[in-house]
Amino acid sequence: MLASLAGFAAAPPPQAAATDLVVDNLTGSDAQNDRGLVAGPATFGPYRTIARALAAAQPGDRIVLTDTGEPYRECVSLTGRRHSGGPTAPFQIIGNGATLDGSVYARPVAWQAVGQGVYEYRATPPGYGLLILRDGGLRRIDRRDGATGPFRLEPMEWTRSGGRFLFRPAVDRAPSQYDLEITEQATGLSLYDVENVEIRDLTIRGFRFDGIHAHDRASDIRLIGVTCQQNGRSGVSVSGACRVELSASQLTGNGIAQLRTAGQSHLVLRDVRADASSAPRLLQEGGQLDGELLPLERAE
Repeated sequence: MLASLAGFAAAPPPQAAATDLVVDNLTGSDAQNDRGLVAGPATFGPYRTIARALAAAQPGDRIVLTDTGEPYRECVSLTGRRHSGGPTAPFQIIGNGATLDGSVYARPVAWQAVGQGVYEYRATPPGYGLLILRDGGLRRIDRRDGATGPFRLEPMEWTRSGGRFLFRPAVDRAPSQYDLEITEQATGLSLYDVENVEIRDLTIRGFRFDGIHAHDRASDIRLIGVTCQQNGRSGVSVSGACRVELSASQLTGNGIAQLRTAGQSHLVLRDVRADASSAPRLLQEGGQLDGELLPLERAE
C-alpha cells in the first residue's frame, strides 16, 4: 500500500490544456489575470502586448494577434519549454496579418546641416541601422567607415558613416519635411532553446539587426507566410544548431542580406522569395540550406 501511494505521489501532474492567448494592442490590457499571475480576482480578455501574453504562456499555447492596423512595437523572445510545443500541437504565434515594427520616426531636431546640401542625423542607435522612407524614393550609398577621398551624395541619397546617417534631401527641402524612419529596436523575433514552434502570417520590419533570428538550439521551427522587410542586417537569420523551415514568405529591403545562415544550422526553403535590390538575397556564413531562394517579382 505504501509503495502504491509513493508511486502515486511521484506521478507528474497533468499538463494544462493549451489555449489561445489573444493580444490586441488597442483595446487589450496587460492586467489580465486569467492564469493567476497577478494579484486580485480572475479577469479574462485580450492582452495589450505580446510580451505579456508570452509571460503567461504554457507549452503548446497559441498567441493570437489582432490586426488593429497599429503595429506592435516590441521585441519578442521565445525561450525554453514554456514557449515550445509538441509534434502535433506546436507553440504558435498567429499574426493574422499584423505588423511587428522596430522603427521610430526620425526626430527633426536631430538633423544637422554639414554642407553641400547634406544633413547628419546625430541620434543613431548602434547596429546595422537603416534610414527608411516608407513610400520609397531613397537610395542607399555604401561607404566604409574610415574611407578617405571625395564623397558626394546626390539628392535623395543616404549613407551611414561613423555610426551616423548622412542624407541629402531634394533641392530646397529639409529632412524634417519627409516622414523618415530609423531602425531602433534590436531584433523583431528571437528564438532560443525552443522546439516545435510555428510563426505564421506576420510582417516584421524596421529592426536594427534581424526581423527573425533563430539563435541556437531552436528545432522544428516553421515560419509560414512571414514578410520580413527593412531590417538592418537580415530579414531572417538562422544560426547555431537550429532547424528551421521557411515557407510561403517574402524578404525585401533588408540591409546586409535578405537571408542569412550561420553555424551548424539547417534551413529548408519552400516558396520563399527575396528581392536583391537593397542587398544580396543570401549571406551564407555556415549552415546547410535546402531549397531554392526565388526572386521577388516586383509590381510595376
